[in-house]
Amino acid sequence: MLPLLDDEPDTAPAGLRERKKQRARATIADAALELFASQGFDDTTVAEVAARAEVSPATVTRYFPTKESLLFPERELNTASLRDAIAARPAQESPFAAVVAALTVPAELGDDDRRRLLRSRQAMARSAALRGRSLELLGVWRDTVAEAAVDRGADAAAARVLATVVVAVLDDVTDQWALDEGRTDLNRAIAEAFAALARSQRRTP
Repeated sequence: MLPLLDDEPDTAPAGLRERKKQRARATIADAALELFASQGFDDTTVAEVAARAEVSPATVTRYFPTKESLLFPERELNTASLRDAIAARPAQESPFAAVVAALTVPAELGDDDRRRLLRSRQAMARSAALRGRSLELLGVWRDTVAEAAVDRGADAAAARVLATVVVAVLDDVTDQWALDEGRTDLNRAIAEAFAALARSQRRTP
């Protein structure tokens, strides 16, 4: 087993301990995603994830208390970042413009990020349980977008509709990207999809 976290002495600098913990989480999540994508979520055990990551099963469950949490390790961080990005948009932007701009600001996906996103989508495609779990995650994103839109002055009902549409578009584009094995430019595809949505809004009576 690799000494990824608990073997770090208490006298070690806090920054070093935190970096080791972050590496441990990333190693475990990567191992899980590879297994979920290749052999399916339902057929993968925590013990197999631990063996692939070269840690103990107890270490896996310490960082990821449920098997489902291995698929969405950064949910809270991502939703908080999204809300902050919407809030940071210029005050003169409409709620719709602010939400779309926050979601289409170019972000460089590193090789690791790209691989994790692709593997998570492939894993969800293989598991009915994960597809249900992903709906819960999309609900969290929808609530985050709706709350951020209300904070920018949108009516609560309109904000809910906006959030539902925006999250559905984002989910569909990402699914199509994954079906193409991640070969296309995801940022560009997202931007084009939201541009099409904006055009359709302008044509609505």
